[in-house]
Amino acid sequence: MIIATVSDRKLKTMVGFLTLVMLCAVIGVQIGFTKGESMKKEDFQVSVNGQRVEFTLSPISKDGTWFVPLKPFAEQLGLKVEYPQGTEMMVLCGGVESELCVPLEFQSGDEGAIDIGGATYVPPAHISKTFGFQVYKPSENQLEIIHPTHLAPEFTLPDLEGTPRHLRDFRGKKTFLYVWGSW
Repeated sequence: MIIATVSDRKLKTMVGFLTLVMLCAVIGVQIGFTKGESMKKEDFQVSVNGQRVEFTLSPISKDGTWFVPLKPFAEQLGLKVEYPQGTEMMVLCGGVESELCVPLEFQSGDEGAIDIGGATYVPPAHISKTFGFQVYKPSENQLEIIHPTHLAPEFTLPDLEGTPRHLRDFRGKKTFLYVWGSW
């Protein structure tokens, strides 16, 4: 009789513990990443070739598009910034394959620059793609920008069912590639 009572207590304790674990898991999944204008600068992260870009001014979200301060971002990409006198634009020069110069106008769209309190902000994905970098978005608040020379060569291999799989489909995911052969 006493043994059955101890087992019931252990069972209740285990059920209570598992319920608590499940509750924490459900709450954690629902919290996820926040979107929009309520995000803090720590919430949006940009990395270039695996190096996180540190911003002294906070990135901002405007109409669903993230904007980052131009100067530290351009430096990380190796771009030069010029402000021609008498114009409402800037010119960014640099790039992956050749010296490319692109004018960038101040505007409210998701492809132009905006001025906030005397600081110039730009959309990092658009700028990166323009200059030949590969852009990956693993989550709503992360952006990975990679110089093409830092990427593995693209290839396609069949999986165990014979379905062709491309390496690019696994970007941003932990991937184990097991290759073997017999002769």
